Amino acid sequence: MNIFVTGTDTDVGKTTVAAWICQWVKVAAYWKPIQTGNMRDSETVKILSPNTKIIEEVYGLSAPLSPYDAAKIDNISIDEELLRRRIDNTVIEGAGGILVPIKFGFYMADLPKLYNAKAIVVARSKLGVINHILMTVEALKARNVDILGIIVNGQMEENIKQTIELFSGLKILAHIPHSNDLNGALRSMRVPSEISEVFR
Repeated sequence: MNIFVTGTDTDVGKTTVAAWICQWVKVAAYWKPIQTGNMRDSETVKILSPNTKIIEEVYGLSAPLSPYDAAKIDNISIDEELLRRRIDNTVIEGAGGILVPIKFGFYMADLPKLYNAKAIVVARSKLGVINHILMTVEALKARNVDILGIIVNGQMEENIKQTIELFSGLKILAHIPHSNDLNGALRSMRVPSEISEVFR
């Protein structure tokens, strides 16, 4: 079994959450099948979780855009078959939000089923977070993807948390704090059992 870390948008903290899980779940490898832009998220994971095995991405695309658009710029045709891998005990990170297109008719939302993965939805605590979370959850449920829960970067008011849990039917598993010592903060936060039990 694997975990697919997706987000409500780009730059919401998916890589941080993936590294946090890898820190605590020692058997878990990290893999980002499609990387766009010059910055490699695997390098961040190496810093935050140096003992984690890193699986090299299938596609490294130069432009910081959706895989579909970045592939066009690089004059590459993404082959869905190359993305098919038999993997286990791996934290897989998506690119951008769940409906980011990979190729025509094929989206990030289609990857969890491809990898026998349960999803975690990562969101940034900001105005509009309820809508963004509920849309992401709806897209995953429409594809019959099992969702472990939600992780929020930043603090959230209790009434907002209750609204999200009520309407999504999911639990907010953790809040990642804003910290000048992110590595230290992550090491002090135990991964919830809902996540660690996936790898048993």
